[in-house]
Amino acid sequence: MTVTPTSLLPLAAGDRATSPVLLGFFAVGGVIAMAAGLSWAFDLRGLAPVGYLRVLGGALTLAGLVLLFVTYALWHLG
Repeated sequence: MTVTPTSLLPLAAGDRATSPVLLGFFAVGGVIAMAAGLSWAFDLRGLAPVGYLRVLGGALTLAGLVLLFVTYALWHLG
């Protein structure tokens, strides 16, 4: 039996359902991205130019929100 990336998809998704492990990774990744993004956005210690950190923090927070939205959508699609 030859193992290809597409042959592993049923293992990742289970029996035609969204894998709880995949949903967990997305949810945890989204929360971590949001926490790090908010931390960078409000970091005023002067480690980098404030505008630079705020832009990166905002982008990372937005990415975390997108991951949480994807998790919610996949959970409802089932």
